[in-house]
Amino acid sequence: SSLQSQCLHEVLKSERPDIEQKRSDLLKMQGEFKVRLRNLEKSLLNALNESSGSILENDKVINTLTTLKNEALDITKKVEETEIVFEEITRVSGIYTQMAIFCSKIFFAMEQ
Repeated sequence: SSLQSQCLHEVLKSERPDIEQKRSDLLKMQGEFKVRLRNLEKSLLNALNESSGSILENDKVINTLTTLKNEALDITKKVEETEIVFEEITRVSGIYTQMAIFCSKIFFAMEQ
């Protein structure tokens, strides 16, 4: 299966570089989304940790929550957009899956 994935990757790189670029960009964006969410969580936890008294009266906590809400909405919107791209990548990859399967079978046949 790993060899099949590598074969599919190489076939897409050769036959459909546009789709391979979209796939690469999508993976990069997903990683960036995770990092942004982790940073938002850390800033919220820091604001909560540093707060004293009522949390609802602490401007830093309220501002952090507002920022967190806005960025979470932005990330959610971008994730929805990436799902459309992911569907296209999956559809196009499906066209080349059989070729990748045959490539991996040929490799194992030659290895014996």
